[in-house]
Amino acid sequence: MAQSPSPELARCLTHLADNPDAVLAQAEEWTRHGGGLAAGECAALAQMERGEVADAARRFDALALARAEGHTVSAGDPQAEVIAAFYANAARAWLQVHQTASAASSARAGLAWSPQDLVLSTLLARAQCDEGQYAASLQTLGALPRTGKDLSDAYTLRAADRRHMNDIAGGLKDVETALDLAPDNVGALLERGILHARQGALGPARDDWDRVIALSPDTHDAYLARQDEDVLAADPDQP
Repeated sequence: MAQSPSPELARCLTHLADNPDAVLAQAEEWTRHGGGLAAGECAALAQMERGEVADAARRFDALALARAEGHTVSAGDPQAEVIAAFYANAARAWLQVHQTASAASSARAGLAWSPQDLVLSTLLARAQCDEGQYAASLQTLGALPRTGKDLSDAYTLRAADRRHMNDIAGGLKDVETALDLAPDNVGALLERGILHARQGALGPARDDWDRVIALSPDTHDAYLARQDEDVLAADPDQP
């Protein structure tokens, strides 16, 4: 959520996980009775839960624009953090439906309000990486700090950028940092397995992919890990 929820928003979200249809209907009714941005946020989160991710992304973008109305783009504006958070939610949703150009647009709009926001920078870098713009993604991430929140995914993404640019040693250094920060980060384990395989270290690669499967067996990361293991089994000399 873009901010700590108001009591009204908290009530709206009480049954989000178990009955998003009812939450969406409640949010839309609340909107008709002047619920404003809180009602819109509740509706967007309900749409995410219902799988209407693109619709939720559009709503988050609209919420950011509505919150910004009457304000000049400025990191010092008291509303900047909320506006940036709405844009981050939009970018995250756009990435889920593989709309990388829209994700990059939302992330850039958020960064105008919060230039040092690591979450927004990582979302923009992810969009760039997904579009094959690896050098641009590296530049967006820049010199990452060694401590702080939300760093493990940023280091994992930078490792993937380096791998795509054939800097395997640099990628391994970044992914080890990611796992130092969050040892059970399945994305980082998946990436380290790929990097190990690129080095020919097939045993460590399988160990990482087995760990991904054990930690999150029903996820897309586990699916990718199984695919990578199948490729190695079929052709151990595969680079």
